[in-house]
Amino acid sequence: MRNQAFVRKISYVIIAAILLIPLSLISQPATQVSDAGDQVQQKRQGGVLAQLRDEYDLSQAKLMEIDPASETMKLASVGLRGVAVNMLWMQAMEHRKKKNWDKLRSTLSALIKIQPNFIKVWEYQAHNLSYNISVEFDDYEYRYHWVKEGIRFLTDGIPYNYRNHRITDNLGFFTGMKIGRSDERHQFRKLFRKDTDFHEDMMLSDGKGVDPDLYDTREYGHDNWKMAWLWYDKSRNLVAKYPKNQYLSDMMFYRKRPMQLMAQARSLQTEFPTDDIIQEIWRDGNREWNVFGEREIRTTSGVPVTFKGLADFEARLYESRKQLDVLVPGYRDGYMDELKLAANLSPRQLEALEIPVDERTEEDGIIAKAAEGIIQRKSRGIDRRIAQNAAPSDFAAAKRLADQIDELMSQMHFGESYAETVNYKYWDVRSDAESRDILAEARRSMWRAEEMKRNSIFDDEFQFDSSTGEKKLIKRGAISLFEESFEKWKAALDDPEVKGSELVDGEVVDNLMSSCGEYYDMLRVTGRQWPENFIFQDMVDVRSAFGTDRLPTSQDVAERLSGQSDGQDEEEDDEEIDSSESDEADADANSDEKDTDSPDSTEEDGDSK
Repeated sequence: MRNQAFVRKISYVIIAAILLIPLSLISQPATQVSDAGDQVQQKRQGGVLAQLRDEYDLSQAKLMEIDPASETMKLASVGLRGVAVNMLWMQAMEHRKKKNWDKLRSTLSALIKIQPNFIKVWEYQAHNLSYNISVEFDDYEYRYHWVKEGIRFLTDGIPYNYRNHRITDNLGFFTGMKIGRSDERHQFRKLFRKDTDFHEDMMLSDGKGVDPDLYDTREYGHDNWKMAWLWYDKSRNLVAKYPKNQYLSDMMFYRKRPMQLMAQARSLQTEFPTDDIIQEIWRDGNREWNVFGEREIRTTSGVPVTFKGLADFEARLYESRKQLDVLVPGYRDGYMDELKLAANLSPRQLEALEIPVDERTEEDGIIAKAAEGIIQRKSRGIDRRIAQNAAPSDFAAAKRLADQIDELMSQMHFGESYAETVNYKYWDVRSDAESRDILAEARRSMWRAEEMKRNSIFDDEFQFDSSTGEKKLIKRGAISLFEESFEKWKAALDDPEVKGSELVDGEVVDNLMSSCGEYYDMLRVTGRQWPENFIFQDMVDVRSAFGTDRLPTSQDVAERLSGQSDGQDEEEDDEEIDSSESDEADADANSDEKDTDSPDSTEEDGDSK
């Protein structure tokens, strides 16, 4: 019996050893060598398991990619990697709670060694470092340090997940938004420009990083938004190569890269006067945004749309409705009147719709646009109703046109909803307008005015010549510079190429109204009144009606002027009263003199007697 047991054990060992041979063959990693030209060539693809790991990006499939420390930790977990990850994760949360930053960093390093291909680990912990830990410090330099730690942490994950663009997407988001949009963005951007060590780190040793020379903006230095543009560019290249890994919709994914250029231009405009370089960045952003508008976007309906093609849809819709009205004349106006009643439009909205487009004020335009949107939403199906009234000989043609109109409206609905989500039309107009000289000059004039305001020089400064009695302007104050700037802004927004009407509901006019508020504050400080005919009074009135701004409206100005005129009338009345009272006083004085003389004379007469 003992011999049988021994033989059985030896047999098991031999079978296990034999099974190790095919197992090692199918799991053998791929190997690579370099030829004489230092070009990497694949020598052997490796075993079946290695090929499957490489195809599905499950782990490191090539010998040169395998991290010995990572593989050792995986073996040490003896199949309990999930348990080990959970324990390390809870440990990391405990260190964060106790603010043991060094221990937290080492715990995170151990965590990624066990699960280097789990993207969520990289995303979550990088966010933890850049967003959660950084805000624990009061000093913005310490905050900036931890923001960089989160970015560096993400770059460590690139070699392990080189096919997945989520890492580079997050690098673009952290570099752009956290450095360029946080409360400390002005300090962060200044530190970023001078941080040569960090820029060198971003190149990465394997060449999968970004070259600092590519985001070094002329005269302004390294820019975080341009670095973000480069990371998003890498994401697009990865999606082009591995399209199945795209995790965002086309609309949200392809908008990211052009938005970084426009964000760069916006940030530079708050830090420096607008110049040719900033205009050029806006121009580049506009070109990329138009490329984005020409790209086919997959929708949930399965019908691809292009944002640039929406105008074509509108033209085709207009032409189809025109043909339908020829076949079935005289019905559309009646149905549209019914729609207006069904839409429950206010009298003010109906009034705005009746005003010709070229005669509408800004307030009329906004109200009419909102009313047209309500009617448009309720107009689905109106063409089918019109087609039902067609003559029998034209009924089939009218029905085909109605079906065609419904299909066009459906495609327009999806396209417009997607375009509104990314605010496509606004950024198209904005980026084009900002690249034009007339708007750049308006911005430069506003920069000069605000600079004078920061120096607390509100009024113009003059020099008097005592010999000639003349005064000479030696320095313009902020108030007059603001007024000059408003004139240039008005000219720019009225320029047909700028399309100022499309910028009313957006950041451009918001900032302009903010400057009007600064101008109003200076007027009050210096004891001056709001101008009777302020150049942007219509805009102020519209925004005041929506509770956006707190600037004097036309009604406020009228009441003030009315009060002043009433005050003048009261002053005139007071003067009349004062003159009449003085006349009465003179008369009383004369009578008193007479009374006084007569007794005296009588007494004198009596005494004399």
